[in-house]
Amino acid sequence: MNDGTTPLYIACYKGHLEIARLLLEASADINQARSDGCTPLFVACLKGHLEVAKLLSSYGASRAATPFGTPEEAANSRGHADLAAWLVASRGWTPLAHLETLTAARALSLLRSGASLHEGEPTPLQRAAGGEGEAAALIRRAAAPWSPASHLLFPAAARARAALLVRSIYEIHERYHLDSAGATNGIAALDFGHCVLGFAITRETQ
Repeated sequence: MNDGTTPLYIACYKGHLEIARLLLEASADINQARSDGCTPLFVACLKGHLEVAKLLSSYGASRAATPFGTPEEAANSRGHADLAAWLVASRGWTPLAHLETLTAARALSLLRSGASLHEGEPTPLQRAAGGEGEAAALIRRAAAPWSPASHLLFPAAARARAALLVRSIYEIHERYHLDSAGATNGIAALDFGHCVLGFAITRETQ
């Protein structure tokens, strides 16, 4: 459209949650405003579409002021009290902290891409501590020390380092534990190695 209206903007204006979700999953520009400066989040708040606003926030939508004011001001101006209260409560959240909105697949994607468990107010881990659902459970698992069972929840750099170190442990086992007695010792060495890796591999591994 000539005024810069995007499919995502229309979905947010109409309150079409699942269409907005599909567009965001397809990498739609979440902050692309119309020519007048109105953003998808602003119009969702203006129209009182709480779940759409939550979804946009979980993808990191900007809450900065538009020429018409902030999203919070838009919600308040139209009397959308529940939405306005949620916007205030979630001001310090990172995308990973949006437990009620995140699917397990998106939570996993954020964890694997390096989303911090400890940033924001409250942090994702603080919110997940008493939370229900798959996203909260994944965050709690990701906060535990590295293990083969939690390997897939770590960022790419940490997974690569873990794979390198595990291969090194297996190579040492193959080289130095070839007889039956050594095989037993080798299994013990592998178990010990996995325990050590729990301390050597962190989510912030460079």
